[in-house]
Formats: sequence, C-alpha cells, structure tokens
Amino acid sequence: MDEQHSAVIDPRLFDAGSVAIIQWSVSTQAHYWGPVSYISNNASELLGYDVQLLRDAAPAFPDLIHPDERLQVTSELTQAIEHGLSHCQHRDYRILHPDGRERWLMQLTMIQRQQDEVTGFLGYLIDVSERKGNELQLAESEERYRQLFEGSRVVEYLIDPESGQIIDANQAACQFYGYSLEQLKQMHISQINVLTSEEIAAAMMEAERNQRQHFIFRHRLANGQVRDVEVHSGPINYCGRELLYSIVHDITDRLDAERNLERLSQALDQSGSIVMITDANHHIEYVNQRFIKVTGFTEQDVKGQHVDFLSAGRTSHDVRKKLSQSLRSGNNWHGELLCRRKSGELYWSSMSVSPVFNKDGEVSSVVAVAEDPTEQRETDRKIQQLAFYDPITGLGNRQFLLEAMDEFFVQSQLHPSRYSGRTALVYIDLDDFKRINDSLGHEMGDRLIKTAAHRLKVIVSDNDVLVRLGGDEFAILKVFDSELSMESWLDQLVQQFSRTVKLGVHTVSVFASIGIALLPQDATDTSTGLRNAELAMYRAKKEHGCGYHFFSEELNKQAVERLHYEVKLRNALNNQELELHYQPKVSLADGGVIGVEALIRWNDPQRGLVPPGEFIPVAEETGLILPMSHWVLEQACCQVVQWQQDEVMRHLRMAVNLSARQFQDPMFVENVESILINTGVNPELIELEITESMLMENMHSVLPMMQRLKDLGLSLAIDDFGTGYSSLAYLKQMPIDVLKVDRAFVRDLPMDENDCAITRAVILMAQQLGLKVVAEGIEEAAQADFLTDSGCELGQGFLYSRPLNLKDLERVLRNADSRLMVQANLQPES
Repeated sequence: MDEQHSAVIDPRLFDAGSVAIIQWSVSTQAHYWGPVSYISNNASELLGYDVQLLRDAAPAFPDLIHPDERLQVTSELTQAIEHGLSHCQHRDYRILHPDGRERWLMQLTMIQRQQDEVTGFLGYLIDVSERKGNELQLAESEERYRQLFEGSRVVEYLIDPESGQIIDANQAACQFYGYSLEQLKQMHISQINVLTSEEIAAAMMEAERNQRQHFIFRHRLANGQVRDVEVHSGPINYCGRELLYSIVHDITDRLDAERNLERLSQALDQSGSIVMITDANHHIEYVNQRFIKVTGFTEQDVKGQHVDFLSAGRTSHDVRKKLSQSLRSGNNWHGELLCRRKSGELYWSSMSVSPVFNKDGEVSSVVAVAEDPTEQRETDRKIQQLAFYDPITGLGNRQFLLEAMDEFFVQSQLHPSRYSGRTALVYIDLDDFKRINDSLGHEMGDRLIKTAAHRLKVIVSDNDVLVRLGGDEFAILKVFDSELSMESWLDQLVQQFSRTVKLGVHTVSVFASIGIALLPQDATDTSTGLRNAELAMYRAKKEHGCGYHFFSEELNKQAVERLHYEVKLRNALNNQELELHYQPKVSLADGGVIGVEALIRWNDPQRGLVPPGEFIPVAEETGLILPMSHWVLEQACCQVVQWQQDEVMRHLRMAVNLSARQFQDPMFVENVESILINTGVNPELIELEITESMLMENMHSVLPMMQRLKDLGLSLAIDDFGTGYSSLAYLKQMPIDVLKVDRAFVRDLPMDENDCAITRAVILMAQQLGLKVVAEGIEEAAQADFLTDSGCELGQGFLYSRPLNLKDLERVLRNADSRLMVQANLQPES
C-alpha cells in the first residue's frame, strides 16, 4: 500500500502497552535516519524525554541513542536496507537520558518501501534494561551469578545440553511455569517446549556451540496454557559442569501487538464494509474486496476514475457542496448517497467520508466507508432471530415472552373487562430431563426438547404465545373463553406429557410439572407473573407425577418467608452467628477419644440454637452452603492447629462433612488446598466425610476429585454407608480410608437380625479392604457390645457424648474423672 493508504492507519492505536512506537522519515544525507515524525505516548519513561517536546523538536532518531552504540544501530539498519530486507532486528543497545541514566533497548525496525524505494521506518522499542543488567552482573562471578539467579524476577534456568534435563531454576521460573522447583528439576525441557525432541536437541546444540543465542519458542505452563517466549541461551561452566544457561521472557503480549499490526494492515482489504480511498481531487486509488463484491466493478474498472463515476451524476449539488465543505474543514461527513452497481442497478448507500491530512496539514487523501443496505437488512433479521427465538426449537425465547407479557399488561389496564379471569401464564418444567441428558447424551437431550416443543405446538393456537425459557422449561401465555375450556385444555396439556418418547433405541417416560398464574389477578406486572407461575410449578413438582398447580397467596407467602429466612441466614454467616460443635469419636475397645466430628450450629440472637435440619436445606437450595462449608473447614483446620500446642488435645483428628454442592464447584479442590496452606494444618489430622448418595449421583466426576483430595494428604470417609444404594461394586475404586455405618442399621442392634447381618457384612468387607469402620448413632451399651464383638473399632453417639461446644469439649476431655479421655497413644490413621 502506498504512503497515502498507510496514512489511514492511526499509530495512536499503539499508545498503550509495553511496546513503544517511533516513526521517522528518510534522509539520504544521514544514512536513512531522518527526523522523527511520530512517538507513541508510552515512550516518555523509556526515552527520558517529554514526548510532546520530542515531537516538537523532531530530532533524528540516532540523537537519542548512546554515542557508543550509534554506529552499531545505524550499521545494522543500513545492512538490512542494502540486503532488501523488510525489517531489521537490532542487537540490544543503550540510550542516554538527559540526566545521564542509561537504558537498554531491544528494537525491531520495519522498513517501509514504495516501488523499491525506502520511504520511512517504524521502530518497535522494548525496555530490556532489567534483563541486560542481570546478564552483565551474571558475568562478574559465579557467586554473584547465584545470588542474581535466585533473586531475579526474570525467568532463568540451567539445562544439561546432553540430556535436556532441567538442572536448576529460579523462583521466577517456578512462578511462571506453575511448577515447584522439585518438579522442574525432575522434568525434561521437552515437557515445557512444544517443539519436537529433535528440534529441541538441534536448538540446544546451536546454543552450546555459541552458534545462536536468541530463540523464539512456545512454552507450555502447568495449567496447560501455551505462551510465546523469547529465550536467550548460552553455555556456562557451573560447578564444574558444562550447562546451558537460559533467560526467558514472556513475549506473548508483544507478539500479539505485532500480529494486531499485521491484521490492521490487512483490515482494509478484508473489512466487512465497503472501503474506498481517493486522492485529494477525489480520483479513486483503492477499493477493497467488499466494494468489488457489492458493486460488481473490478479495481481496474474504477481506479483513476472520479467518484462521480459511481453515482452517474445523481448526487445533488447541495450534497456535493456540504460534503466538500466538511472535508476542507477537517470534519467527517455522514449521509446516504445514491450509487450504481456495474449492472446499472441503483441503490442507496449509508456512507462515512473522512479526510486524511499530510504533515503540512493539507488533505492528501479521502477515505469512504459504506455499508450495503441489503446485507444490513439480512443482518438485522438474523439479530432479531437470535434475540427473540430459541435456536433448537424455533420457538420464541424468554425475551419474546417478556415483551408479549409487557404488552398484555398494558392492554389489560386499558381494557380490564376483556382480559379479567381468562388469561393464564403456564410454566412447564420437564421432570428428570437432567438425568436423561446426562445418561443418553446432549444429542438425545436436544431431541427430547424438540419433541416436547412439537407436542406443545399441537395444542396452542396462533393467538397463543409459546416459548422455550431455557434448559427444560417452557411457558405459554394463553387466553381462554371460559373456565371450562381452561380445564379441558389443561387436561390436553397433561396428556401430552403422559406418553413415552422414542429417543433412538431408547424409550423414556417424560413427565412435566406445570404451574399456572391467572393474569392479571395473580400479578400486575411481568416479573411478578413469571415468579408466581414458577412458584406454582415448584409446588406441582413437590407433589410429584405429571400434573399442574395454580398459584395462590399461600405460595407467595411461603416464598417471601423463604427469602426472609435466606437473608437471615446470609446475615448469620456475615455476623459470625455460626459456630462449631464437636461430637467425640471413640475407640469402642476402651472408650478413648481418638477424634471429633465438626458440626455447624446457628446461634440466632433471638431464637438461640437453630436446628441444623431447618437451616441446612435452605443453605443447600440458595447456594449459601458453599461459603458455609468453606467456613466450617477453615475453622476446623484452625482449631486442629491450636490443639497441636496442647498436650491433651494434640492427638485429636477432625472429621468434616462435605456438601454435594461443593463437588459442583470447579475450584473446590483448589479451595481446600488453599485452606490447608493458609492454616498450616497437618492434613493427616483432617478427615473429609462424603455421603454415599453424593457419590452415586455423579460417580464419574466425583471420583477424580476424591483422588485429588487424597493426594493432598487428607483422609476420606463415606458417610451413611449402605442407605439404599448399591455402591459395593464401586467401593474398590474409591480412594477412601473409613466407612461410617449409618445410624439406621445401628438403631435396632442387636435385636433386629437383618440389621445385625448387614452390619457384620459391612464390617467384614471393610476389614478385607483395609478400611476402618465407624458406627454412628450408638445410644445403648448393648449396641456398643455387639459392634465391638463384630470387629468394629470406632463409634460415636449419645452413649458417649452429644455434640459439645468447644469450651465444654475441652473441659470434659481435660477432666481426669471423666470417662471421656483422649487416647494419646493411638497411632495416626493413614
């Protein structure tokens, strides 16, 4: 592209970031180093001068270079020009600030040409002073090198060139790659560098022989992310070994900036808009591919033609005059012009015309950007489709329904008698959709959604509004003639979801929970109407089976109460009203306390202790269980750390219950690890309890997370084992240490023969698998005797102690007369 075309690209796009931009013109008298014509705003700190002062002074760029370095830099550029190169990668050089300070720079100079003649230069400058300083200091002595190596913020490491083994790395390298020093020292460089082993070996040979010291690689971090890096590598004798010493800089952002520049240079030709550039006299010099496609003219057809050629004289004198005045005054012009295609067809084009000025302040060229109205209309149609319609079913979406309901409420206020009592918002939720979607796959899930949509279309009229709200939820806004017709239609709706659905080779039964809000009686605005219909749907879901439920004020009252309860519970979490109680876990053989189970309690200022069975379900439903569970684990770990300083309590192990919602959190294991690190607790003293039902709901995703928790050094226990799930087949796959026999089996011991048989079988099975067994809910001595005789080692229950607050627990365990004593000589569980 010629000089006029390149003027369209505004260099100020690069004023932010770490790459400074300097542009200068050609001066044959000064070996191509003409005056500086542009300096990006981010260059002040780099050059040590005020950017505006430099712009006004317009110095030659070599004037900014350290006198000792000028010859090197100018020679490199001259050689690049003489060899016909498009760019010049300079060796690092110094610049001199006005106050005498020196900065080291790395520079890439782009050489701009027109018809084989050099027309200007564009330099990309990056401050490498820190890296250069490190390199110079490293050369002073091996001891000094070691200090800099360990303390440097620059990524550095040593490699054995023979094997490619990483011998050493500094802390910056550990932080950058995401590995510990021990992990890095066990890795081969090929585990980081994405090149093949052969390519890496060749590069190391070049570096070892000093044939090449500068490389651009792509390195993979521990989290899987791949970054562009600049590596300076060379041989070094360290501790009697010939190694490769490498310094690594992350240049991803710099390369992105360069790629952006390249994309910007292609943007004109690849723009989705019509782009045309003319000279100052409005003769066409350039058109992009979009222009050619829309108008049918080729570049040869229009190049050199006056722009009036495209309008065939149909632009009015007034429009031409206003356009010219705008351009001469330096303003953009926006408007519509009547244009013609090569076929002769006329069309209106929405156009923006902008002047481009040369250094003398004169208009050197004009840029026109236009849109094809035909395609714009098609784009608008597609946007409308995306905004208001569901792509899977073709039905309207939530936004479509919201607008329809807004219109309904407007009309119902204008004509209340016409709508009163005969309009219903029907909220439909498919039951068990998630189970079918997870077990049969998303393709079958989509087919089920389409089938449900088709069945709903059958029973609605053109005047009804049928939408898919998202997921497995639909809604219908329908006007009825009478109450009788409403009942008849609702029966039809229920029947649509009482039939089986064929999904490939599978036949499934799909039911629906249906909630109905009558409008405008049950709601006077859109958001309330949707909420009330949804509340009615949830009531229908609680009643089970395919059926419907009408909204009532009682439902609304319950919803408000639940919201109030949620707010109180959230405040309890923020106001430190939650506390931990601890139930001792004992050795059945001698009654010695070997640990405790942490149990959350809510000490409400007005009500006192709130039963956990009341607030835990609310926390699960509202998502508050996540911060609550995080708090419980953190407090439990802190307590164990405190007990470590206490001779009596230091042997206690802490058991903490996990919530199913935690396993849905992708950062769950990372959060646990963070708590362990921040509290400094010994993970061997922490046992996490997972319910059997939680495991069976999503075994494939829970098992890997369990293994990661196990790798942190924690013990794992299955709580409520044997309560209705056939999990024995999975038991050998689980990285667990403890089985907890549910209180439902312990309650009727030793009278109930079935419970006796089940309990003995669980204990025997656990022993065969090398697991410990804990019996819950022991309340009578006969139960404890049976469990002990059956080989059960551990238990907990009211026979020994109810859950105690911290003060009472410590008082009881320190009381020499108490039958509850810490078993100090118990070996820690593995």
